Amino acid sequence: MSTRSITQFADNGEVRVIIYRHSDGYPEGAGRDINTFLKTCKKLPDPRLDDPSYLTAKYVVYLADMFNNTMKFVETNGKRDLVKVQHASRLDFIFVGIVDASFDDWAYRYVIDCGKLDAKGLPEVKCFDTEGKEVAIPKGKNNWR
Repeated sequence: MSTRSITQFADNGEVRVIIYRHSDGYPEGAGRDINTFLKTCKKLPDPRLDDPSYLTAKYVVYLADMFNNTMKFVETNGKRDLVKVQHASRLDFIFVGIVDASFDDWAYRYVIDCGKLDAKGLPEVKCFDTEGKEVAIPKGKNNWR
């Protein structure tokens, strides 16, 4: 079963857009991916980290690229290896969607608040479980990617 999550993009606490992620939604997966995504955006000439609309669009592209592959077994010299095979089209992806506030099939909820930037200029990121309890996001990169 997949660990589903939603990521809410907010401006000073007011949620503007909600993105659904079908798998790896736990803090060690999606949480770390969000942190990597924000640090990657920070390096762009025009990151727009304070704009939920633009940042959400970038996040959908980021996730689409991440999930635009299939894992397949490939046999080489009598050995089977599991490898990622990139799809021919950048649009050939699943596991990502835009949902409304009534969507409730998730295990973790992330809030990226573009109206609350930290000292490094990154939006505040918080993670919550289904009971509303805040959950810590581990530091570092997601080892699965």
